[in-house]
Amino acid sequence: MIRAIESMESEAPARTSHSRFRRTLLLLMFLVMLIDSVPGMGIGVAPGLSGKNLFLYLLIILIGIRAATNPAGVRFVDLNVHVPFLTLIVFAITTWAMASIFDPTYNLLAGAKTLKGQLVDYYLFWFAFCYGIERKEDFLWLVRTIVVIMMVVSALTLMDFLNFPDLGIVGTYKGRLEGPFGAANQYGALQAFLLPLAIAISPRDAGFLRRWSWRLGILIIAGLLIATGSRGAYLATLVGAVLSVIFLHRYLDLKTVFRVAGAAFLAGTLLLVVFAIFNVDFLVERFEKTTSGNIYTASSGRIEIWTAALQVMMEWPSSFLVGYGWNAYAYSGIWKAAHNTYLDFLFEMGIVGLVIFLAVLAAVPMSVRGILSKAPEDERRIFFGFIFGMMIVIVDVFFVALPNIWPVIWIFAGLVTGLAAFYRPSYNETDIDRQH
Repeated sequence: MIRAIESMESEAPARTSHSRFRRTLLLLMFLVMLIDSVPGMGIGVAPGLSGKNLFLYLLIILIGIRAATNPAGVRFVDLNVHVPFLTLIVFAITTWAMASIFDPTYNLLAGAKTLKGQLVDYYLFWFAFCYGIERKEDFLWLVRTIVVIMMVVSALTLMDFLNFPDLGIVGTYKGRLEGPFGAANQYGALQAFLLPLAIAISPRDAGFLRRWSWRLGILIIAGLLIATGSRGAYLATLVGAVLSVIFLHRYLDLKTVFRVAGAAFLAGTLLLVVFAIFNVDFLVERFEKTTSGNIYTASSGRIEIWTAALQVMMEWPSSFLVGYGWNAYAYSGIWKAAHNTYLDFLFEMGIVGLVIFLAVLAAVPMSVRGILSKAPEDERRIFFGFIFGMMIVIVDVFFVALPNIWPVIWIFAGLVTGLAAFYRPSYNETDIDRQH
């Protein structure tokens, strides 16, 4: 499969052995993370230390050693991402410390564990895949290879969902597909994020078999998105696509936009018809729940949860500014989850933390948009696909938390950020560290 991806690169120069080694390490990191995400298949190394984390930390150490020993060092040019991300981590640590001191009911260890796993590690995933390689060809190779791997995983998930054969890696809840990355809403968000990326980098100048194999992979991703029954992911896909077109309107050909939108509509309609043939009751149930006229039923109780969270914040108005402390919602007694990532940040770190989080989400798309006019067509399509996917996620997290799939998102963000660095004004084309 890796050789097949290599053949997709047009006239790439010969790669040095250390370049192959570094990108292979990153690919292995992704595979370890992928295996670790499948329920019951986690790779444990020691209590509290998974194989995924061990691999990640070793990669960071290797990058640090390279930065210290290489005369050219590692060029940290992406301050627009570093600054908000590190500021968010520091502010989260501050709220965690304050909650530990002033709230005797606060679970200090649980807060520290989630802060490391759901914030620090996300930054390290982005960092490792942004700075772990140096050559443009390696960034392109990894993006394409990881998308192909996710297509293969989607195909295996579909086979398991259809029990042809039963692989035991997925399940269902009330008829909704729960994939290898968690519950239906999370898996739906992942498929929605991957869909525009897969479409964007689909091979154009390729043989019949390869082109249709890729299109089949895209249809499988879209079919699994439907099978999750995640209305939030459905809405996010539509709204995120519209927001992306608005965000990128200076760089998009409207004829192409309408052509892709038309093809997507026809393909989506076909998938819905096929799905309805096998499970029409499922689609009817999701439709009736959405159009019930009862806002509480339509939101699956989210409105009540959000209202309760805001009422608790009203009991201490200062919480709107600084929050109750990192991970405080988990032990607030309101509900097991807020089902709204923005509300989570508002409750735990106030408006200050929420604004910083929004800056983190916006950092990579804003940075990438600034170099689109300089990038060649093939790379611009990767940037388009990522921005569309990221916009979908930005909408989707209004309805769900995504602890299981953020690593995948930040891995792609790291690769896209590293690739975009080649087209920034601060980049020197003769920089040995990036070219060799």
